[in-house]
Amino acid sequence: MDSIIIANQILILGILVCIGVFATKTGIINENLKEGISGLVFKITLPLMIFTNFVALDITPELLKNGAMVLIFAYISMFLLMLAGRLSSGILSLNRRKSTIHVLHTMFGNHVFLGFPLINALFPGGEGLFYATLFFIVSSSLMWTLGIYMLNRENNANVIDNLRHLLNPNTIAFFFGFLFMIFDINLPYLLDSPLSGLGDTTNYLSMLYIGAMLAQINIRGVLTRGSVFLLSFNKLLLVPFIMIIAINLAISIFSLEISHIARSVIVLQSGMPCMAIIVVLARKFKADDELATVNLFISTILSVITLPFLYYLVGFF
Repeated sequence: MDSIIIANQILILGILVCIGVFATKTGIINENLKEGISGLVFKITLPLMIFTNFVALDITPELLKNGAMVLIFAYISMFLLMLAGRLSSGILSLNRRKSTIHVLHTMFGNHVFLGFPLINALFPGGEGLFYATLFFIVSSSLMWTLGIYMLNRENNANVIDNLRHLLNPNTIAFFFGFLFMIFDINLPYLLDSPLSGLGDTTNYLSMLYIGAMLAQINIRGVLTRGSVFLLSFNKLLLVPFIMIIAINLAISIFSLEISHIARSVIVLQSGMPCMAIIVVLARKFKADDELATVNLFISTILSVITLPFLYYLVGFF
């Protein structure tokens, strides 16, 4: 039954992505509108979805304990993804310019535009989104420090400016939502209804944005790029599978207790396709943005198959 649920959710999201591709190809979504959708999601609808879902959650010792486990395993996952990227980059003998993108795209996944809508759909009620946001915070802490350093190694990186990215509408929404949850503060209907309703549009807008991104990718020569498929294998299958084994070993050896939802979120967030913002940053820092674009396209397409498979594996092991 669970596999049917996730297959249906992937299919629903896939239909929305196709609508985004069609709208972009026909000129309905232009570059300005695409960037507008991105800003609307990241700065308004997603923070509202995080905040209203957290407010609706009941704080329990189990939730906090599972949250702590998610933070620990998220850092383990990011380390393994970085290691996999460096090893495969060495095996492929990529030059420094390509290697940087290969490692970064192996590490950082599409936790916001694909991860949050999918996990919120699979685990409604806010608990899944709570764990997903914790994973995103870990990823962001590394993206805007280590990630920017790797992209900007040739120049003098402004560390303070990079750290400011950690203070964004989503982390602010997490902070206030967590406070409301801790102190059991409920929103009145007049506030909750419009805020949660607007937050619920995140799923649709995020998929339209991904569709718009994919529609603008030139896929000529994609099938000849071996590095892209090795990256996708490492990111979408190998490291998430290792995380399943690592979590189960930790549970067995240390007698840890971690819920099915928390385990699923860790594995699914570990196996998200490549992060879209890496493409933008690659252009900004004059890295290999063409390779970044191809990575994004192939990994996103393949994730339609791998994400349901990962969800099945979590329940099987």
